[in-house]
Amino acid sequence: MKRTLFAFMTLAFCCFGARAQNKNITITLVETSDVHGSFFPYDFITRKPKAGSMARVATFINDLRQKKGTENVYLLDNGDILQGQPISYYYNYIDKQQENIAASVINFMHYDATTVGNHDIETGHAVYDKWIRELHCPVLGANIIDTRTQKSYVLPYTIIKKKNGVKVAVVGMLTPAIPNWLEENLWKGLRFEDIVSSAKKTIAALKANKKPDVIVGLFHSGWDGGIITPNYVEDASKMVAEEVDGFDVVFFGHDHKPHNSIETNKDGNEVLCLDPANNA
Repeated sequence: MKRTLFAFMTLAFCCFGARAQNKNITITLVETSDVHGSFFPYDFITRKPKAGSMARVATFINDLRQKKGTENVYLLDNGDILQGQPISYYYNYIDKQQENIAASVINFMHYDATTVGNHDIETGHAVYDKWIRELHCPVLGANIIDTRTQKSYVLPYTIIKKKNGVKVAVVGMLTPAIPNWLEENLWKGLRFEDIVSSAKKTIAALKANKKPDVIVGLFHSGWDGGIITPNYVEDASKMVAEEVDGFDVVFFGHDHKPHNSIETNKDGNEVLCLDPANNA
């Protein structure tokens, strides 16, 4: 099993304050993805200690916040956190009255936002709906559509505002290939739209209404390829980075492959693309 990885990067830019004075601001963005229940440095399947885990990430984040200031660090998770270890199964299906451990960990570490992964959907409505309610941070998924309301089932994006005055927008997406893997009863009442077209609509609305300083994509979708149909592509993060202008950073996951590149989009702007792989 791969050791847990996380991705982080820094952005430096000028921020214009209320008194028309500009100042240099440096922020740090951190992504975890495909944690798969790796909350502790012990594998309950092999019954052996393991490298990594969210415990390691928590230590790193605490140190980062002390050095750079809490207001300058943004912590994001990219889904597939509810499934993978026996401890996840226990809180998903046995001790259902208690707060799900995946919610407890995200809340304890003070995440700023999270997306939903395909293996989160795999747990079923009762589990992931409860988890969503228990979280203290926004849950994102612009292309997860409630078929009753025809609106996003969770938030399409969030604007993170901290004391530094920077407006950081995070747009979340989930791979639309869910129906290829999971029985409909697990996602009844939902529709999963193409990521590229959803990203274009969401970015247009975001720019027009919110005017953020930074736009981050948080996609539970691999780099490229996977299942390809006339209606969608499973792994579309590369396509979004190249075809949808507006993203400064594309954080992605799902494919469990570490990735670090700078892509140039159709309008000639550079987009930093990072995938931290899996098992947090």
